Amino acid sequence: MSARGRRSLVAHAAAALAGALIAGCLSRRDRLDVPRVTLVVDDSIVAPGGTVHGRAIVTDESGIIFFSVTVFTADSAARTQLNRVASDSIDLEFALRVASTAEPDGVVSVRALARDNQDFEVTATDTVYVRVAPPA
Repeated sequence: MSARGRRSLVAHAAAALAGALIAGCLSRRDRLDVPRVTLVVDDSIVAPGGTVHGRAIVTDESGIIFFSVTVFTADSAARTQLNRVASDSIDLEFALRVASTAEPDGVVSVRALARDNQDFEVTATDTVYVRVAPPA
């Protein structure tokens, strides 16, 4: 093959490759969507050994694969979680126990975490305070 023929072949191959790349960019893709997480805690105060109640809601049109709600104190954690979820929305009511050793006036962090099938991860947080009831 002559040099001119090789150049022509390379030019045609480059044009075909460029056309394929453009067609791939214009083809329909899954919609990128990020989870939207809402966390609602029923009360801002909990007693040592008490329970944090609330509701966590997540929506994501591309599909949720993991959702958890965790409460953290200075020395402990409690969690509820859903794995391998195949849904675009979850409404989860939770009741998570706080350790009986939680310090009075301590902080309890509440965190909802969602991950979708595109590996976008979003958290929502709230704070609850440990209070001891006064003696009767």
